[in-house]
Order: sequence, then C-alpha cells, then structure tokens
Amino acid sequence: MQIFMLKRNLRLQDSAPFFHAMKSVRRHGNVLPLYIHEPEMIRQPDVSRQHQAFIRETLDDLVSEIETLGGQLLELVGDAISVLERIHASKPITRICTHRETTQNSQFERDNQVRQWCLAHGVELVEFEQNGIARGRQQPLTFPEYFSQSVNLTLKDPTGTNLSERFEKPQMPSCSLQDIPNAQGVDKPLRQTGGRREGVRALNHFFTLQNLNQYPFKLSSPNTGWDGCSRMSTYLAYGVVSDREVFRAVDRVVTEGHQRLNSDQFQTLQDRARFYLDRLTWRRQYIQAFENDPSLETQCMLRQFNGVREAEFDQALFDAWKSGRTGYPYIDAAMRCLHETGWINMRLRATVVSFATMNLWLPTVKVAQYLATEFLDYDPAIHHVIHQVVAGTSTFDGLMVYDPIKQGLDHDADGTFIRRYIPELADCAGPEVHHLQTVSGHKNVHSKTIVRPYPEPVVDHRETAMKAKRRVRNLQKGLADSGTRQIGLL
Repeated sequence: MQIFMLKRNLRLQDSAPFFHAMKSVRRHGNVLPLYIHEPEMIRQPDVSRQHQAFIRETLDDLVSEIETLGGQLLELVGDAISVLERIHASKPITRICTHRETTQNSQFERDNQVRQWCLAHGVELVEFEQNGIARGRQQPLTFPEYFSQSVNLTLKDPTGTNLSERFEKPQMPSCSLQDIPNAQGVDKPLRQTGGRREGVRALNHFFTLQNLNQYPFKLSSPNTGWDGCSRMSTYLAYGVVSDREVFRAVDRVVTEGHQRLNSDQFQTLQDRARFYLDRLTWRRQYIQAFENDPSLETQCMLRQFNGVREAEFDQALFDAWKSGRTGYPYIDAAMRCLHETGWINMRLRATVVSFATMNLWLPTVKVAQYLATEFLDYDPAIHHVIHQVVAGTSTFDGLMVYDPIKQGLDHDADGTFIRRYIPELADCAGPEVHHLQTVSGHKNVHSKTIVRPYPEPVVDHRETAMKAKRRVRNLQKGLADSGTRQIGLL
C-alpha cells in the first residue's frame, strides 16, 4: 500500500506525488490519501485558528474531490510517526509519496522524523520537488527557465477520472472534528475561504486582460489592492493552487492579448505581465534563501543584530502596535484591517513592519512571529526573509524605512481606508485624518457605538526613523565590503 501524504500542498491537480503514486499502483500497491492533524504542529506559536479553519475548508473540498474519483481521504489525529505506525500495523506501507517542502523548522523536523521512520521500516519515501527550489547540491533553475518549463508542461488533472480500483480503502475510520485540537486565537470574519473551488475562482477572476493591465496601478493602495491584487498568495501558501498554474494563467492572458491587441497595446500588456512575474520571481528567491538558511525563522541573517532590539524591547509599544493604537492612523487602520481580514496589500505590509522594527525598534523575529498568526497567507519561507529585509537585518543592500504619514497620504489620500477601520476617526473629513495634531485625543461623537478617544502618537516618527537608520547602518558596516549576496526587494 502507498500513502499519498498531504501536508501544505492540498490539491490533486498538478500534484506529482498523487500522479506518480497512482501511476505505480501495480508495483507499489493501491494509494491511500492521508492528512494528519498533528497536535504539536497545531500548538506552534505561528499557527492560528484562521489557518486551521482555512485548511478545514480546503480538506472538505478534497474529501469531495477524492470521493468523486472513487477514493477516501483518511484524516487522523496524532504525531506523524505514531499515525504511520498505526497504519503500517493494519496494512504494511510500501511507499510514501509527498511534496518536499521549505517550511518552518518544526515541520522540517517532523519531515526528518518521517525519513528516519521510513528508513527503519524499509518504506520508500519519495519527496517531489516544487517551486523550482534547489536543495543541497542541486543547481537551481533560473526563473526564466522554470517559467518556460512550467508553461510548456502538460499539468496533470485527475478530474472526471474513475480511479476507484487504484485507491486503497482505509483500514480505520477518520477522526471526528471534535478530536482535532483548536489552534490559538479566533477565526477572522472577513478572511478568504479555503478550498480548490475558491482558489480556481480567484485565479480565473483575476487573470484577465483588464486586471493584469491595471495591476501595477492598484497594488500599492489598500483601497484598490483588495480587488486589484490577484489574491493568490493564500492559495499558493497552502498549495491549493500551484505556482505553475499561476504561470500558465499569466501566459494565457498574454496569448489572448497577442490575438486581440495592436502592437503598442500588446507591448504594454507584456510589460505589465513581467511586472507581475517580477513579484513571483522575488517569491521564489525568498523561498530559496530560507531553504539555504532555515535559521532565519529565529535568527537574524546578519548575526550582529541578534539581541540588539531584544535588549530594548518595550512591551507597551508592542501591545500598542498589535492592537492598532499607536496614534498613527494609517498604521492602526492596517493592523485593525488585518485583525478582521487576515490580509493587507504588499506595500502596507512593509509599512507596518518598518514602523514596528524601525520606529518602535521591536525585535525582528518577534514582529515576524506575531504577524505569522495574523496573515492568512503566512508562508514561512517567504515571511521570515521579507521581515529581515524590511528590518535591515538581511544582506539586502538598502534600507526600507517607510514614513507612516507619507505612506498614508500617498496611498489613502482622502482617508477612506483609515475611516473604515478606525471608528474613532470616522467623522474626520478628508485628508485631516492624517494630521497627528487633529486626530490625537479625537473621539467620534457621532458613533453609534462607544469608542475610546484616539491615542496620541507613541513615538516621534521622524526622530525614531533617523535614529534607527543610523543604528542599522552602523550595525551593517561589518559586512559592507564583503561582497554579500542580495535579495530582491518586495
């Protein structure tokens, strides 16, 4: 019997582990799809209830998909080794097919334990590469090479196939929902919905001539980014949709443009498609950087930063930032939006991280760990590297210190976004919502609910930014002339 082991890659389409397991039934036995709800993984500090709820919705879709193909998804609770032991005792496992993942250290350690168990029990473990990421001595493909391979590859899709004779019937019942421990926190009311159907719907909704053409002009503002961004990051993070499917969607739009547009219009479309693909290039660079150095989850890339911000950690500032009560309207609106939706646009993410690590001088790792629970699309390999870049603790050549007032004026000039998420300021007219002198202590007397006065700024953003720039540059000097590698800027 073979196990098709689902972890963060929750799909059957463009799934090499599923395809190859099904293809080799005669040699290795029928295939049992398996998902393990691991209490130790659920208890990790970077896992939250919204992540778990999204996964549940995705698994529900998978259950239906697998049943349509003639099989059953087995869901069990326990650590991976004890679950595999239990299955192996009921019917011997010959092979496990799964994806090789670049993920948080707790799950990487789990994968190592599975490797050792397979070795000890004579079970073949096949971990299929993904995202074009190289491990060990492998030579990484360039992004153009990987993109070209992806769009020219025939992606496997089992939809509509009767595979009932190739599935293994579970020897035991799946766990009940009550058996699965809950992750920390509460679900977010306005987050994206999980599941393959939702992922494909989002893919088809965004990738049109109009949307791809408008993308460069919509991604930076929280008012336009909600609909102007592809919103594929969550579905990519959990492998509901593969990166190769996204590449093919871009290629499909460009092909359509070639058929419908004149030469000037088509050139513009190509430029904007490349603009979108640049972000996917950076995504892959971040994953590769984390693959090369997984310690970035808990350590600064530039080790001289370790312990520096920690030594001056201010819990009150951290709490004010987390709760969206720093006295800086654009920052606070972003954090409160995040609490409700689990998503903010790319530039706004950099702005809130910059404010936390530069203006408030909060520890990079601590900021990243908290935001891991807040971002529904949390992908460890991308998340931790980006935080290091913004905080100045990476080898990226440059500083990213965002002025919280200027960013608000640039991307939310009339204060629409701020008023939507800060009821204390809902009666402030137009741009005045950005003026600290106006909003400090302000209380919306027209509010139908009781609101507290808006707080005064917790720090002077100009003074703290200048101090942070000076300190970061001084700390970086140790590597200034060493020819260090650089990471693309998000």
